[in-house]
Amino acid sequence: MRLVRITYDPEGDILYLTIGHPTAATGYQLSDQLLLQVDPQTQRPVGLTIFNFSVHVAGGRQLPLPGIEADPETKPLLLQILATPPIAHFLRVVVGQQGVSAVLLRPSLQEAVVG
Repeated sequence: MRLVRITYDPEGDILYLTIGHPTAATGYQLSDQLLLQVDPQTQRPVGLTIFNFSVHVAGGRQLPLPGIEADPETKPLLLQILATPPIAHFLRVVVGQQGVSAVLLRPSLQEAVVG
């Protein structure tokens, strides 16, 4: 299992998950609130950035991910990455008639930041 480092910027209310050692990555803007970084060589996640973290973790609401629908060619890869650890430890992906959305899992992220 790769090391997951969690960094929180309280001033910007941004949570950064860094997976493994820092490496070059391709960014996928899943929504205006979530950015997924993927190693283009291995197709494995190397980071996840969550903007307005405290709002999302407190609300427990589904966060629409229109960025997944934007490119049909990358959709299966992104869904696979989001549904497997370590990302799946922090997000639960929901695929429904309204599209793809995610829910931040609690208490994992909240405990990591607060605790």
